[in-house]
Amino acid sequence: MRQRHATHAATELHLLREAEEILGRLAWAEVEGIEELSVEYWNLRKFTKNYEELSQKIESANVNLSDYNEHRTDLLGMVVDSSKDLTDERATLAETSERLKSEREIIVEDARAVKRRHDGVTAKLEVLVGESDQQSPKLDASRQELLRLKTQFKELRDRRDALVVRIDSIESALKDIDARIETRRSEMRDEALGNYQNIGKANQDLSSNRAKRGSLESEMISLFSQIGRYILSYHHDPSVAKVASEHRSLINQMAALTLSITLNNRLAGRTNAKTAQSNKS
Repeated sequence: MRQRHATHAATELHLLREAEEILGRLAWAEVEGIEELSVEYWNLRKFTKNYEELSQKIESANVNLSDYNEHRTDLLGMVVDSSKDLTDERATLAETSERLKSEREIIVEDARAVKRRHDGVTAKLEVLVGESDQQSPKLDASRQELLRLKTQFKELRDRRDALVVRIDSIESALKDIDARIETRRSEMRDEALGNYQNIGKANQDLSSNRAKRGSLESEMISLFSQIGRYILSYHHDPSVAKVASEHRSLINQMAALTLSITLNNRLAGRTNAKTAQSNKS
C-alpha cells in the first residue's frame, strides 16, 4: 500500500509540474505588474519574439526546401528532354552507320573471294603459258577472266571506298551530336548542382533553426513553470489575486492535486516538506 501511495504521489507530482507550465503559459502575459516575476516576464517577452522569428525562418526554409525539391524533380526530367531531339537523331545515324558497316563487310568478303579467284586464274594462266601456244583458246579465256575479275575487284573497291567515306561522315556527325548532347546535359547538371547546393543550405538552415528554437522552447518552459508555480503558491496575495482569478478553475484543480500529493506522501510514510518547499520556491 505504501508503494502504491508513493507511485500515486509521483504521478500526481508529474501532473502538477505539467499544470504549472500550462498555468504559466496561459498567464505570463498578465504578470507584468508583479515585481517578483519581472525577470521571468521580460525574458519571456524577449524569448517569444525570438521564437516567432525562428518559426518564420523555419517556415521559410520549409517552403524553400519544397520548391527546391520540386525544381529538382523538374530538372531530372529536363535533363532527358533537353537532348531528346539529339538523342533521336543520334539513334537514326547510329543505325545507318551499323547498316553501312555491315554492307562494307559484305563487300570486303566479296572482294576477298574475287581476289582468291584472281589468284587462281593467274596461277592457271602461268601453267598454260608454259604448256601451250600463246594463242590457245584456254589462254584467251583465262586472260578474259582475269580482266573481268580485275574490273569486278575495282568496282567492289570503289563501292567500299564510297561506303568508308559515308561511314566516316556519319561517325563525325555522331561525335558532333555527342558533344552537343554533353553540352546541353552539362548545362542542366550545372543548374542541378546549384539546386542541390540550395537544398543542402536549406536543410542546414532548417536544422540549425530547429535546434535553436528547441533550446529556446526549453528555456521558455522553465520560465512558464516558474510563473505557474509562483501563482499557485501566492494566488491569495493581493498582487497575484487578479491574475489568479482569471485562471481560478485551473488553480483549484492544482490545489486539489497538491493536497492529494500531500496525503499520498503521508500514507507512503514520506514527508511532503520538499514538495511544499518546491511549490513556494
